[in-house]
Amino acid sequence: MRHIVIASIAGLGLSVTSCYSDIHFEDLMPEPMPVINAVASTDTVVLASISRTYDEAEEVHDLYVKDADVELNVNNGEFIEKMSAVEFDTVSNTRVPIHVIAYKSSYRPKVGDRLEITATTPYGVAKASDRVPEPVLIQGVETSFNYKVVPGITFEGNTIVSYYDKECDVTFHVRFHDPAGEKNYYLVNVVSADEGFYGYSYYIDYVDQVFSMQNQDITDIGSDGIRNEWGWTFSDETIDGLDYSLELRASGFSVKENQRKYKAVIRLYSVSEDYYKYLRSVLRDEQRENSSVGDIGILEPVRIFSNVDGGTGIFGAYSMEETLVDFKIENNEN
Repeated sequence: MRHIVIASIAGLGLSVTSCYSDIHFEDLMPEPMPVINAVASTDTVVLASISRTYDEAEEVHDLYVKDADVELNVNNGEFIEKMSAVEFDTVSNTRVPIHVIAYKSSYRPKVGDRLEITATTPYGVAKASDRVPEPVLIQGVETSFNYKVVPGITFEGNTIVSYYDKECDVTFHVRFHDPAGEKNYYLVNVVSADEGFYGYSYYIDYVDQVFSMQNQDITDIGSDGIRNEWGWTFSDETIDGLDYSLELRASGFSVKENQRKYKAVIRLYSVSEDYYKYLRSVLRDEQRENSSVGDIGILEPVRIFSNVDGGTGIFGAYSMEETLVDFKIENNEN
């Protein structure tokens, strides 16, 4: 906010005085700086969004930088190419198309590559780099089921009718081996592979002890536990070198009269340390906003991690392994 009126009142007994001051922040606002947002993996060529920072009160019409000079280098500064600007439409959470300008290379990263992006823009020069980590294989996935009876209500006209329904919670036990003697960082999520629903994320409760042990600063901010639909991070600080079975729980499957078969894809991302720090700060900010006290100004804002020199944003890298899981919800009468 550029213009704030501050009221100050001081009282002594029945005598109250007040004064008002206009404070102008125009000269205190920082100049726009470049923003780099990019994620590198072995799945595709390198893409980068180049934009700029802006004032909250500003009406933004030119957020993306169309005329940046963007270079891609690999490993020991080996020049690969100038990245070219491309325009396309993407879809937001509200299903409204958003026009996006990105910079595209023809280079597809390899495991172990250290990539560097340098963007020269009208707002300054920004630089960021990251290394593509080794993937960690999923050795297998087992499922276990917990059937339960849950209460519900419906309406018949203006009359509330109570009923009981049967639901099932599915726990996925994801087995993998963490490489010993090195720092490893992960993100895991579960998506549907059912026909017509492929790629839709499951809403997951991250019930494994690695999540609760490593996220006490997140779970103590008034949230209802560690759960979301797009994934969660963890590191190997407590499981270094171990064969480990990670527990993820999907709740609320309705138990129908007939048996129902489902397909899910478990994805285990090996992420770089910088990308882990960024994702963890985003998750912490999300939990804060969704907590009972975070969105009313009681908790301090979360600082989102950035590894961009001369600007802000993130350049992250990952490798991903996935496996398909078939499971069946039965009409269990027990």
